[in-house]
Amino acid sequence: MTPAPSHELIFAPVGIAHLTSDNTDLVRAAARNTRQLRITTAAQLNGAPHIGTVVTVLTVFALAAHFAEDLDLPATVVFDALDNAPAEHVVIDGHDYTRTVADLVDTGHLDPTTRTSGFEHLLAWAAARSSVRYEFRPYTTVYQQLPPVRECLHRIASQPEQFAAIVAPADGIIRIRPRCPQCRLMEKSAEHLTISTSDGVVQLGSYCPTHGRYRETIDITGTDGWYDANTPVRSVQKGFLLAAERDLYQACSISIDGADWGNAWHAHVLAPALATLGIPPQQWPVSIFSPMVLDRSGGKLSKTLYVRYGAAYADVPEAFLNLDILLSQLGEPALDTLWAEITRWATEPRRLHRAYTVDYLADLLSPAARRPSRRIA
Repeated sequence: MTPAPSHELIFAPVGIAHLTSDNTDLVRAAARNTRQLRITTAAQLNGAPHIGTVVTVLTVFALAAHFAEDLDLPATVVFDALDNAPAEHVVIDGHDYTRTVADLVDTGHLDPTTRTSGFEHLLAWAAARSSVRYEFRPYTTVYQQLPPVRECLHRIASQPEQFAAIVAPADGIIRIRPRCPQCRLMEKSAEHLTISTSDGVVQLGSYCPTHGRYRETIDITGTDGWYDANTPVRSVQKGFLLAAERDLYQACSISIDGADWGNAWHAHVLAPALATLGIPPQQWPVSIFSPMVLDRSGGKLSKTLYVRYGAAYADVPEAFLNLDILLSQLGEPALDTLWAEITRWATEPRRLHRAYTVDYLADLLSPAARRPSRRIA
């Protein structure tokens, strides 16, 4: 028997890779009769990016550049900077409360550069390397105020029974949370949350252990009011926004996120929600998922678990958990090496639609790694 070529052993085509000869095939139909490509991705500003986030961002820019060249259309990457990520946790009388990154920045308790500098460096580097421009879109001051995002908020709040089954199947609580106007504490469990709607507004109510009950009015056609949409609600809003941006920008709207937002999430949250919102499938944004970086147990590499359990969770290089450390140890050539690899993922379906282990990336970045891995020349 003739041995199979090494690339078939490592990069066997799966699923959608059988239907596409090039990754541009994923967006070709949606890009017809459009004037530009808008590729959106997002990340919580919860510290320096780890290797999984770095891989996702570089994949976004590599795909954007590849699509732009193949389709002869200008491309823009939109980075949704989630400064509504929790930055402070407070327990009062057994109840959990949080304040966001933006809250602590506004009150002077957090230096914003500690949360944004790593992302800004990575985005600027990728933009320069790919020749693709980008927009930095913060959640607090821009994203949650966008008219399509607020229109979607009103629709969700107006149909609580339908959407609770989609975005909160475990407890039925749609987490559109306000914060105390005096101290900015936000009840994490949303136990005291109330949601109501009227013409053009969403009314949110909750409870602060220090200042009592309070209300927040969200003006759907304006910018008054603030709310925190949790991950599933925000995911639905993003799908609705990208569908609206097709017409707003005469664009092919593309969402590129980590692979953990595909599969069951896409099938059980995003797709049913867009259908419930009445958006025809041909107007849905194109959803593409970057390869997942796996730990040695086969699970998604988690910075949170590493911080909590250390080497008992995963014995991985510290540089993989912090871009600043990666750059201080290996310099810009580390990004050059990752870019050379990821630009191949951007063109070949069998490379894109799969996962990569931390050992694969460690071997890629370090010729002196303990365990050699087979690599395509």
